[in-house]
Amino acid sequence: MVADTILFAGLGVSLSLLLSVLGAALGISISAPAIAGAGTERPETVSRNLIATILAEALAIYGLVVGLLSLFAITPTLSPDGAFRIFSGGLTMGVAALGAGLGIGTSGAALASATAEKPELFSRTVVPLILSEALAIYALVVSLLLVLAAK
Repeated sequence: MVADTILFAGLGVSLSLLLSVLGAALGISISAPAIAGAGTERPETVSRNLIATILAEALAIYGLVVGLLSLFAITPTLSPDGAFRIFSGGLTMGVAALGAGLGIGTSGAALASATAEKPELFSRTVVPLILSEALAIYALVVSLLLVLAAK
């Protein structure tokens, strides 16, 4: 019974880390080529457009935080309820980071393309990028509440 509980909680840790890193990689791999392409037309916009890659990388950091806190919560006395909370927190963070990575990648690519044409559109086109990141922040809060309640 104890081994099953620890295995289930460990799966939550793995999902948090794996899916968050995949979300970050997805966001970076979609937005970075568009940023580089826009930089060939207008090199002065590259530094502003890098916000997409920075926000995408933050997704992996969120997954790491949830994963580490989950790992520290796994003890031999962990209850099945606590293991389910850790699993749910890891799954919540991982899936949300995956979705946010897709949103950040597509929004970042659109941001780069739009600012290459008209740099004055930056303040309006950065809003979808920030809203995509907000989804991951909401998931981080929910995941932390679940993991911290697992003890």
